[in-house]
Amino acid sequence: MQNRYGWQFYHWHIEPSSKCSLRCPRCPRTELPDTPWLQKELSLNDFKKAFDKEMLDQVKRFTMCGDVGDPIYCKDYLKIIEYIKSHNASIQIFTITNGSYKTKSWWEEFARLSNKHDTINFSVDGYDQESNNLYRVNNHWQSIMDGMQICCEKSDIHVNWAMIVFKFNQDYIDHIESLAKKIGCNTLQITYSTKFGSKYGEAYQGDCDELEPDQKFISRTDRYERYTRQLSDRKPIRLDYMKTNMKKFYEIKSQWSGDIVPMCLIGNRGLYINAEGVVFPCSWTSFPYKSLSVENKTINWKDSFFAKYRNELNIKGNRSIEEILNDDLWQKLFDSFKDNNKNWVECSQKCHRDLVNKNYAVGYYTN
Repeated sequence: MQNRYGWQFYHWHIEPSSKCSLRCPRCPRTELPDTPWLQKELSLNDFKKAFDKEMLDQVKRFTMCGDVGDPIYCKDYLKIIEYIKSHNASIQIFTITNGSYKTKSWWEEFARLSNKHDTINFSVDGYDQESNNLYRVNNHWQSIMDGMQICCEKSDIHVNWAMIVFKFNQDYIDHIESLAKKIGCNTLQITYSTKFGSKYGEAYQGDCDELEPDQKFISRTDRYERYTRQLSDRKPIRLDYMKTNMKKFYEIKSQWSGDIVPMCLIGNRGLYINAEGVVFPCSWTSFPYKSLSVENKTINWKDSFFAKYRNELNIKGNRSIEEILNDDLWQKLFDSFKDNNKNWVECSQKCHRDLVNKNYAVGYYTN
């Protein structure tokens, strides 16, 4: 397809569903309970409309993870996986889920459709029902364990237990590792977060933040730090495009002279489509907070680029994905990157040159 703006089509980040059974306290769906995009999903027909055979020929990976939802609660999720795999079984599907409330038969079908090219992250912070419920509020431990075990035993999919370090689990990391290894998981991913009172006191109870771990378990960056412990001989398949990301990173840095370095043009995070069908340069730009502020600039979400043009940028409308991605609107966005007085606040928050240089050191753009 025509590619006017240099978008990379090998990696797409999709939110199949904005539905979720959990009430994690630091998820946007909990912080903004009246947000209109909750309880939405993409249908199989929506997905086929955006990703016809021509587009699928260019795709190497789909990351299935919502900003606010869980992909497994999309009623057509298994059908979407089957559609992708029937076109090309080697397209990598990376599913990120809390894993709760699905039946054994559902997981068996998921395992059947998945293969060695794929990865599933089970986001689990505890070591039993009670501990996991301290952050993954309303989780269902047994169904999570069933899903993990079925994926480990009945599929070649790479299974990753992904945990965030909190106060309640910081002394149980080795215990969780043992449990993950016993189940058959291939890796344990350990994330150090920043969403704690010592960094964002106004948002997270300041010194009274009961979830905050010891300082050594808090990310030193503006986002997060991640570490992986290998639990088996099986490693996830690393796609060839990742090897070129470092070169693309330096090319993008040199091409853009303003304060913003648009990492969306590298493609490592993937062009993002949310459960409403709106296309974004990446998932970072899709959070509808009431207002955003960077360097004394404030903008209301309803006046932002992505809210103003949500109908023109929506795959559920009458436009093809090619028409959306080649729309003149994107030139308006990119032009703003070159003028420090016109930068879009959403992009300034994540892709300011200073932040890009700082976070490059921990591998956000080349891994």
